[in-house]
Amino acid sequence: MKHLVIPGTGTFVRAVETVSGRAPIILGKPEKFMYDCIKYEFPDLDPSKAIMIGDRLNTDILLGKTTGLRTLLVLTGISDLNEVERCSNSDCENDQKMVPDYYLPSLADLGQMMGVF
Repeated sequence: MKHLVIPGTGTFVRAVETVSGRAPIILGKPEKFMYDCIKYEFPDLDPSKAIMIGDRLNTDILLGKTTGLRTLLVLTGISDLNEVERCSNSDCENDQKMVPDYYLPSLADLGQMMGVF
């Protein structure tokens, strides 16, 4: 079986940017637009009392880190502990921003810890 490469959304954004000659406003993660919308609706939100939960380092965890939220990586999706270790050992500042504060095998584990599930 051949390895299939599927371009991400950034590929299409770049194509439209090139053709239009205009810079886009990116709304998706890891851009902080979503966080700013939440902060607008809930101005008293204290980032130190919130947590960003996600399964991908370069979107979910990076968004959490750049907005001052604690971060929890669940290992049921895209990123794994090998990727966390690579980022943790990297000299690149952007890689360091993708190291989560916490990780769990799955979101169900969080529910069990909290007595929800």
